Amino acid sequence: MKAEILNILAGGSTISGNKLSQALGISRVSVWKHIQRLQELGYVIEASSRGYRLIRRPGSAYCWEMGRWKDLIHYFDETTSTMDEALRLAQAGCPAFTTVVAGRQSRGRGRLQRRWESEDGGLYFTVVLRPEISPAEAVRINLAAAVDLALALESICRVRARVKWPNDILVDGKKVAGILSQMEAESDQVAFVNVGVGVNLNNDPAKMVSGAVSIYRLTGRKVAASDLLRNFLDRFSRRLGNWQLSQALDQWRRLSVTLGQAVTVVTLRGRCQGVARDIANDGGLILEMNDGTLKKVAYGDCFHNRPLDSQDGG
Repeated sequence: MKAEILNILAGGSTISGNKLSQALGISRVSVWKHIQRLQELGYVIEASSRGYRLIRRPGSAYCWEMGRWKDLIHYFDETTSTMDEALRLAQAGCPAFTTVVAGRQSRGRGRLQRRWESEDGGLYFTVVLRPEISPAEAVRINLAAAVDLALALESICRVRARVKWPNDILVDGKKVAGILSQMEAESDQVAFVNVGVGVNLNNDPAKMVSGAVSIYRLTGRKVAASDLLRNFLDRFSRRLGNWQLSQALDQWRRLSVTLGQAVTVVTLRGRCQGVARDIANDGGLILEMNDGTLKKVAYGDCFHNRPLDSQDGG
């Protein structure tokens, strides 16, 4: 009903309560209740004796703002973590591309059990995927998600987004987004892969996280979370629908700021240093060591040992 009201008001004209009531097949009192709820959610709707006029949308990724994705969106003003909610839905048998979105998270999760700061203004979501692949192939999904998120940021936010191994998105050398995945498999078949994404969109993470920045701080423009999420889901679904995961590797290489860099990779067991030369088919980072040998690192925190060049690595 909210979507229908917003569609009718989308033209910017003042529409009488009586016309809305007739078009929607509900009472004028019900129309007013829906209008009040939309106002509470951040929609600026002018109410006068002549009727209602939509002045501004909040840009949040409410289900009714998500076009063809609306039936797959589960929106929470606040939750512990979209990953927690998505896990419950996935285990209950939800369809592929079910997406959990939160306005904020009280216990947002980053890699290696770190906390992801999730204040108002960011975009936080997890997508449930059900690919027919083996567990060994699933890591490519993360790389593909990183590529498609970077491309979506470029398209919607007009920024030069680049990828940093293993799963960060940078703009001007600062982190604007991170990706975390969770997989459940049975023998040699993946049951589901949940891809969690946090984007610093209209918030200000720099006061809490060193090296982080938001799109708003970079550009001075606020971006509708719904626009960015729709663009990402459109891209990502096309890729998975056409099964173009192999192409993601070459795209990742072209967008990478890690390849060609002297890096330190820190894992739970230690650290190693080398020059990042390539990414393996399984997503591991291939390092050239001081003695010229090559070593593949499967996971860890990656630190660039020198300032990023003006050109992309790779």
